[in-house]
Amino acid sequence: MSRRKLCSQNITRPARLVLAASTLFVLGACTGEGDQTTQFGQTGFIAGFYGGVAVDEPNAALVGRDVLTAGGTAADAATAIGFALSVSYPSAITLGGGGTCLVHDATLGVTEALDFISPAGSGPEGDRATAVPGLSRGLVALHARYGRLDWRRLVAPAEQMARLGHRASRAFTTELAPAAGAIFRDRDLRGIFSGPGGQPLKEGERFQQVELAGTLGRIRAQGGGAPYTGTLADRVVEGYREAGGSLTRDDLRDFVPQWKATILIPFGDLEMHFPPPPAQAGIVEAQVWDMLSTDDRYADAREGERPHLLVEASKRALGDRRRWLDGDFFAAPDATQLTSREHVAQLFAGYSEIDASSVPSAPQGVGDDDLAEAPAGTGFVVVDREGMAVACTLTNYYPFGTGRMAQGTGIIPAAAPTGRGRNTLSLGPAIAATRTNFAFRFAIATSGGAFAQATLSQIAGDILLRNQSPREAIARPRVLGVDRPHIAVVETGGNAEAEALRLSGHTVQQTAWPGRAAVASCPRGLPVGDDEVPVCAIQHDPRGFGLSTVAPTGGE
Repeated sequence: MSRRKLCSQNITRPARLVLAASTLFVLGACTGEGDQTTQFGQTGFIAGFYGGVAVDEPNAALVGRDVLTAGGTAADAATAIGFALSVSYPSAITLGGGGTCLVHDATLGVTEALDFISPAGSGPEGDRATAVPGLSRGLVALHARYGRLDWRRLVAPAEQMARLGHRASRAFTTELAPAAGAIFRDRDLRGIFSGPGGQPLKEGERFQQVELAGTLGRIRAQGGGAPYTGTLADRVVEGYREAGGSLTRDDLRDFVPQWKATILIPFGDLEMHFPPPPAQAGIVEAQVWDMLSTDDRYADAREGERPHLLVEASKRALGDRRRWLDGDFFAAPDATQLTSREHVAQLFAGYSEIDASSVPSAPQGVGDDDLAEAPAGTGFVVVDREGMAVACTLTNYYPFGTGRMAQGTGIIPAAAPTGRGRNTLSLGPAIAATRTNFAFRFAIATSGGAFAQATLSQIAGDILLRNQSPREAIARPRVLGVDRPHIAVVETGGNAEAEALRLSGHTVQQTAWPGRAAVASCPRGLPVGDDEVPVCAIQHDPRGFGLSTVAPTGGE
């Protein structure tokens, strides 16, 4: 086939996935976006609009940006970001952790959820019960289904950062400092994450992770399944055992990521997608979203009523969670029934625009300690120029997981998700798309434990239901309703919100807000043509120290 003929064809994404690498180089060169010396797969190949990323940690954000400019899909970029975060942001996610992603492909008209949430290991427990490593196999599944670039191209940046060293970001050192006293009891972690004089690394100081580089090198060369089979798996299991963990070879062999249908809530001409269990935040977020969007409640509410409406919706959904959550965080309740219009209407019954409601008594069996959520983990969003979007939430279940190193691997094991702050309750990104033509509209991923769901609901409501810009929506003080009579939590500085809630009868508690959000909003969809004014906004949370990048349109 001639290059001209290939360039003139409308090749769908599935066809692209099976084209030979040499053909992809020709196809990429047809775009006219890069110069003649930059090939497909090389940073800078796409010189026009490449999409964008928003990530809690800037080193990983730059890795994702480079993948997009090399012609990679949003799934390619998300794969590279996930591996990069395991090096640059180990307080939030390591190869020992896992998570969930939503993927929207406008070309195929598909939105689906990828579950690679790490279950607890089944082996005899030492003094630090561990989760089964899920990240590597999860990223394999994401790349295999929606990727385009060579696997090795996506793992190499993380391996290079670990082997050659990189500068510690403020995002990482801010989380390292308060944890150093605990994790520095582990000699290996102290050796990696301490600077001159044995003090925790400071922003800008370089650090290396040589053993982790070796593991990533095996993953790059042998594939993402390398830590789950063969000699590397033996080393991982032994390292976990020495670190007091509970991992077995059977755990590694049997762990398989799953593609699942999303929880879908239609509103207007759009539909909102949430992940199903065991990403348990998905059900809560879907219920809250239905309460806010039905009958334009949130859009039409008075300014002073909106904090009250957010608190009441969250309170009802969290109260319902006590009824369907049985203490097994990997249980699979009937998400369809729990998010049905009829069930949500029952939850919302009795709502008053001016008065706080009481929460019905919770059944016995799921205690407050079990429902606590550690503010651990991270979220990111990626969009590409062809209409694909990926939103992921990743976690070690606790900051720095178990706080120990699995020797010989460079992996910090994730804590076992067994309750008491270590659970799946805060996992739940969201994506919105147009129902008629599947065009991407919005993606959000949040972190912050119990604050993650409230962060997502408020920002999504302000952007999609009130047409605020992402910058305005993210900047607003946030509120949280909890399943306790009349208790409302307000972000420090949200004095107007606090006063409005007090007037409605809520007992207000104000606190610094640990929840973070990464947002992508494209009101006119993707891709944006080179002759159009840019309309996509991609934004990280200024409460943290992440990075967001989005390319302007207009060609070269």
